Amino acid sequence: MKISNIGLNQVNPYKRNQQLSEKAQNTSKTAADQLEISSVAKSMQTKSPVEVEQAERVAAIKADIDAGTYKVDAKKLAANILNYYRM
Repeated sequence: MKISNIGLNQVNPYKRNQQLSEKAQNTSKTAADQLEISSVAKSMQTKSPVEVEQAERVAAIKADIDAGTYKVDAKKLAANILNYYRM
């Protein structure tokens, strides 16, 4: 079996794939991305009054703990633990 013209048609599939991927990257760079936020999502970004009150309460408790002045009501804590396990 004779194979002729082996040197004339040198094909490098890896080079061709590289060129195609570079071409695709160059064309995809021209497109610009856009982002639109709905009104529902915008309203979710703002904090509700309940969240603000909770954050203030947590900050006050943290400050009391750091200062060493936070007191725990043992009876209330025990009652809450019992209510939790009774559910």
